[in-house]
Amino acid sequence: MSEIPVSGITRTEGVCGGRPCIAGTRIRVTDIVTAVQLQYTRSEIAKDFEINHERVDAALSYYEHNKAAIDADIRRQDETFERLSKTGYGRPQRTLLPR
Repeated sequence: MSEIPVSGITRTEGVCGGRPCIAGTRIRVTDIVTAVQLQYTRSEIAKDFEINHERVDAALSYYEHNKAAIDADIRRQDETFERLSKTGYGRPQRTLLPR
């Protein structure tokens, strides 16, 4: 399955592992999707990441068009984190995005 591009989302070799990011930032689409999955609102996400609503919408649109690839990337990230946590690399004791 090939990637469906969305305006405002870029991939740059060497930036965030080549993962799709909001253009001009290092904010990955997976970061925005994960925040939504954690039930943060669009406004909370925009405020916490210091971006406008349109940029949040671009990330979510990219996700809609490339859901399988983004979900697979999130699973890989989770699996890697779990594997590393068993070697002493632990999860933060507090939430990453303050409410």
